[in-house]
Parts: sequence; C-alpha cells; structure tokens
Amino acid sequence: MTQDQEIAHRPLPVVLRPVTDELLSSWLVRHAAYYGVTASFFAQWLVLGTRNLSALDHRLGLTQIARLSEKLRCDPVTLIAMTFVDAPGRSAELICRGRAPQICRTCADRHAREGAPGAIPKHWRKAWRISCPACGTPLSDTNERPDTSETLRDTSPFGRLWSEALTGEAIIECFLRGDSSFERSPIALMRALLVQTWRPLRERSQPSQGWALGTLFPEFDELARPIKRRINHAAVAALPISFRPALLAGLSRAIAHPAVLHAIRDETIFRGRTAFERLCEEARIDANATWKSHPT
Repeated sequence: MTQDQEIAHRPLPVVLRPVTDELLSSWLVRHAAYYGVTASFFAQWLVLGTRNLSALDHRLGLTQIARLSEKLRCDPVTLIAMTFVDAPGRSAELICRGRAPQICRTCADRHAREGAPGAIPKHWRKAWRISCPACGTPLSDTNERPDTSETLRDTSPFGRLWSEALTGEAIIECFLRGDSSFERSPIALMRALLVQTWRPLRERSQPSQGWALGTLFPEFDELARPIKRRINHAAVAALPISFRPALLAGLSRAIAHPAVLHAIRDETIFRGRTAFERLCEEARIDANATWKSHPT
C-alpha cells in the first residue's frame, strides 16, 4: 500500500462528539468547519460519491457507511441512527428538507457552550414537533431573530391552542412508534384537515373558500388565504410552522371526538368534500394496516 493510500484510509485525527439526536449531515458539516474546508470539499475528500451531505440524511449506502465508519471511527449502527434512513415509512412526508424550519434556542445555546455551535438535531426537521424532546422547551421559528426569547407559543397566531397542539404532537409520536389503538391514521388526518374546499351557501350569497381545518378554527382560513399556495394537503411538511399548532390541535380534537370529522364534512362541498372523504377513508385503511402489523 502506498503512502497516499495509507493516508486515504487513516481515520481523522480528531473526531467531534455528536450532540444528542444530531443529524449526520450536521455532524459532518461541523467536521468540515473544524478542519477549515467547505462541506462539499469534505464530502469529496471522504469519497462518499456525493458532494451533498444533506442527501446522506435520507439515503445512506453500504459503501458510504463503511467509509464514514472508517474515517470517523464510528459504529455503523450509530451512523444510521443519525439519519432518517431507518425512520418509519409513514413519517417520510413529515420530514422537512432543506433549511430546518424550527430550532430550540435553549439547546442551541447549550450546544454553543459545549463547543458544538450550529449543531442540528433530527427533531428540528420533524414537521409534527412544536416542543423539544430533549428539554421540553417550545420550539422557535428559525425565521425569527436569533436574539429573541420568544418561542412558537408566543409568535404563532394559534398560541392559544398550545395545550391541544401538544396533545396532537404526542399522538403522532405514539402512532409512529407503532401504537395500533387509533381508528384512523393521524398522519392521513393531517392531510385531510389541510384539504382546500368551499363552504356551503347558507346565509352567504355565495360559497366562501377555505380549508377543512377552518371549520374548527375560522381564523385559519383568514390567515391562510394570502399564502394559499403554501397550504397543500399533499405537502404537510411545507405548512408554515406558525400554522402548525392549529393543525396539531385540530388533529387532537379529531382523534378525541370522531364526530368532529362529520361536522367538518358537512361544512365542505364540491371537490373539497370528495377529497376530504377520500382522505378520511385512507386514514381508516392506514390505521387498519398498522393494527395488522402491530397486533396487541
């Protein structure tokens, strides 16, 4: 073996300790910063077959695992646990890609004090989280000023629903852990609640446009209309984080009181009702499939 080949297979002299629940790409980016190189150069030097470190969070091949394990002196199981590769398939649509939309200021400050500034835990990309599982603090919108002490509970127009939203967050966690007690899939119900629809005429001179969730929280319709292109039932993870407490609170009510779904259905017409009914049926089928795969 030549000297260059020996160097290529030699582990890094300094391996940084990952923070709790840290994303693989975050850990690698911190190594690149430590060694004074760009993330893309570091990926190329590691011979990972990609310069996009974020891609490794969702797809990690055996060759890449072997290479990282060798260079970072890390157990392969630990490496996989730092990604979403082994996450339940149903959670894939609830994982935010690109820039993390949320942050725990408390944990971020602790990371900086412990020598890991910029570390990104996995739960900062989970579109059903509003609180930090590590410290219990409400998460914050990353678009807010970093020096502010306000959290999502303070900045969201649906902060009054916080208690119900936390219940919705817990429901998703239980479902993803294999809880088979649900009659309907909470994830499919989240999609159903974001269906765009029209309201029946009744006292109005013409139907009004809104969302299924607006039946429970009318202000949701008013706030969502200016950004309606970003409210899509097929892309739950793309929902602006300030609207997330409303969605989770609506989910909580729908799970606790199934009659809520019938009331919402009665407030929809045209294609909105068809889509809502279809997604509610999908929620029932998905939950039944979960029950069969995790019998009690």
